[in-house]
Amino acid sequence: MIKDLKKGTTLVVKGPTRITLLEGEVEVLGKNVRAIPETTLEDSEKVPENVIIVPSALNFPLHALKNSKLEVYTQDEKNIEMISENSIPDEWIKIKNDIIEDIKKNKGAPPLKIMVLGISSGKTTLIKYLANNLVNEGLIGGYLDSDLGQQILLPTTLMIGLIDKPFLSLKEIQEEKRFFIGATFPKGVQKFIVSHYTKDLIDFFSEQHEGIEYILIDTDGWVKTEAGCVYKNFFIQKVDPDILIVFYDPQIEEYDEILKIAKENKKRKIMLIKGENKYYYEKSKEERRFLRQSRFSRVFEEFQKITIPIDDLVFIKRDYDIEAGEVKEVEIQVNNLVSLPYHYVLVGLLDKDSKLINVALLFTINIEKNYILLFSSLSYKEQKGIKKLLLGSLRLSIKGNHQGYLYL
Repeated sequence: MIKDLKKGTTLVVKGPTRITLLEGEVEVLGKNVRAIPETTLEDSEKVPENVIIVPSALNFPLHALKNSKLEVYTQDEKNIEMISENSIPDEWIKIKNDIIEDIKKNKGAPPLKIMVLGISSGKTTLIKYLANNLVNEGLIGGYLDSDLGQQILLPTTLMIGLIDKPFLSLKEIQEEKRFFIGATFPKGVQKFIVSHYTKDLIDFFSEQHEGIEYILIDTDGWVKTEAGCVYKNFFIQKVDPDILIVFYDPQIEEYDEILKIAKENKKRKIMLIKGENKYYYEKSKEERRFLRQSRFSRVFEEFQKITIPIDDLVFIKRDYDIEAGEVKEVEIQVNNLVSLPYHYVLVGLLDKDSKLINVALLFTINIEKNYILLFSSLSYKEQKGIKKLLLGSLRLSIKGNHQGYLYL
């Protein structure tokens, strides 16, 4: 269908939808998209710059900077809504302007660490909006994803990458380093490990990029319960963000406890988002579960069965020494492991220096014949480099369906 969009109005689009901008110019979460002349692309798989893909269960606002004409392909007309204003809240615009000013004032100093916290309130959407606007100002920084359940390329991992151009999909981020956790939720000791490795990623990225100006830190939505408070307080203490943006809800007591601890650092700027974004699309638990399963399924599409000798292969889990503030590798004896429901557990394949090579599903351990059967995508060279098998806790089918847990 063809849609005309007047300057100043917004088309709010839910996925799955494909939009081609035929005339004019629109802004999508800070990224400007312009109509371009029809051209024949050499790479047929490349998405043209005037095409916007809205994935399932996501919501993109197309705000018209000029009178525009769009060609929309969608399964249901209910996926599109025309509104007469900018769907970006005034609070977001003010926060964006304040952060741009803070970064410019911080020129020459270590990068500002900007952390977004909230319970499923549009954290990633806000980060995209901030990142695109910062790039538009000529400011280059990093994006750190610590939300284990929402990772796109490799779920259950932590990732940091470079932001040097506007983007709408996190797949466009130039990934530079990952850590494998092996769970979609940082329960138990994993909440300390996630916090520790988040700091390690920040330190690594800052060393690799001299003069980098900011790092945007996305977090999961675990705030409620006493354990959630312990986790977020430890995370904030470990990562030490310069700016903390909170989607604040006065009815959730845990926010006040977390903010009380966060305010102990008098130099830290805290920004509260109290207003509701009436155009934000809140995904249901079922949609979130479907998205996680779909992401696993897409990763597993490239996997195949691989056998690797057990010789010189060490099975490990990770633990955390709170007093020493260190992550420890604990060896797991194979004879003990085979007595547990380990089948289909997600594992990290590491080299001798504990660097992540890839992830896999562990199918079978055959002690008598001295091999393990994995489901992964590995080159022969990568297979030769595997020295450690890091056990996660999540068990999945090859289609990404939840099968249970491995408790070590």
